[in-house]
Amino acid sequence: MAHFLVEYSDIGSTEARENHRGEHIAYRKGLGDTMWLAGPILDDAGIAVGSLVILEADDRAAAEQLATRDPYVTAGVLQLSSVRGYRIAVTKPSQSLS
Repeated sequence: MAHFLVEYSDIGSTEARENHRGEHIAYRKGLGDTMWLAGPILDDAGIAVGSLVILEADDRAAAEQLATRDPYVTAGVLQLSSVRGYRIAVTKPSQSLS
């Protein structure tokens, strides 16, 4: 499996974002181990202007399919901007909870 960096642009209203937030979060959580990380892209004022996700998928077409099924995309809150191959070279070391 390969990793893909998925970027979305925010095109919806705050109201639409709030109306579909539960479905959006449930969808992303439902991706399980396929989703490595996800979160909003913020402007200097801390306002969401998009979203970034790193997914694991068989190929770019499968990653795009997962990306476009997000309820924020189908509801017009986010627009898919790009899906690019991504190689994870380094991760943060695990921290001890002692």
